[in-house]
Amino acid sequence: MTTSSAADRGLPAAPFLIGATLLLVCLTLLHFHGMPRFQPAGQPVSLLETGPVRLDASDHDSAFARLEIMYPRQGAAFLQIESRLAATGIVRGDRSWQQGRLVALQVRPDGRLQVDLPHVVARLSGDRPGRIHRATFRMADDTVAVLLRAEILSTKGTLDLQSLRLKPLEERPGFSRGSMFIAGCWLLLALMISGWVFGSVRQRRWRPGLVYLVAAPVLLLSAAPAALTGPLRLGVARSLDLAGMAGHTGRAAEAALSTNLFSLAKTGHVLMFATVGIAFVFAIGWRRAVGVRRLLLALGLTACFGLVAEMLQLFSPNRTATLFDVSVNLASGTGSVLIATLALLLWNRLGRSRH
Repeated sequence: MTTSSAADRGLPAAPFLIGATLLLVCLTLLHFHGMPRFQPAGQPVSLLETGPVRLDASDHDSAFARLEIMYPRQGAAFLQIESRLAATGIVRGDRSWQQGRLVALQVRPDGRLQVDLPHVVARLSGDRPGRIHRATFRMADDTVAVLLRAEILSTKGTLDLQSLRLKPLEERPGFSRGSMFIAGCWLLLALMISGWVFGSVRQRRWRPGLVYLVAAPVLLLSAAPAALTGPLRLGVARSLDLAGMAGHTGRAAEAALSTNLFSLAKTGHVLMFATVGIAFVFAIGWRRAVGVRRLLLALGLTACFGLVAEMLQLFSPNRTATLFDVSVNLASGTGSVLIATLALLLWNRLGRSRH
């Protein structure tokens, strides 16, 4: 009687890699959310020294109501925008961008605005009482100023800008070094997983290789800096219009472009993580009895992958990890796991009926 070695079976590596991933998840959450990240880099600036401002869409027949304030960069790497906004009777149009909003646009040295990816502080429609909206973002190295733009992209309603404050921020001493250490650990883990997958493929275990071919590109696209994926995103946004950009010019076209990029990004999230979920199901259950245990394993792996993919954006410049994106990842991954499991059950049942 012969037995295969642990190395041949490849079993010890998987629990170790999963355990290392969970440990890094905890360390990352503790680092970014369990301790203060920023400290002031200058005095806060109030941009409404003369008092609150009301934008009334009915006062502008041919142009949208708007207020623009330019803030020269003072050298800080991060900027927090804090504003109290209220809305009254803003009629949301057929498109999601047709409403009131406050955005921050980075100004390049040549005077161009980065309108393809504005930092949206708030979107408002209908009747909304005044409340504080905050957003913190990293400024690009070549940013010379920030343009704060409050506007109503609709035909009716008022937007009350009750206060607007800017806080220059910098990371606390040691935070960047901690981030580099954790990012290095993630990179080491990625190399270990790659080695384990390649070793499995060499031993003719194809299922880890299948998951790797699907999951690795998704992970790279999720964590890539916004500057690297910018040309690709713009090209897709101009060829695939989900926000109704056609026929609009000026500020309406700018708002439609940013909304179209947002819609395409979320559609990409759904497609990518649905594909990952399907890959996990077929890697775990192909030519096997698909039971509750394997279903729960596929669901757990897909959920963890969606969480990790979003968490890695914390290390990427001008990428933001949000609970909304996490929920999109989990929903699309979970739905695809259930659908793929049902398809695999039907396939196996048809195969048994033929025999």
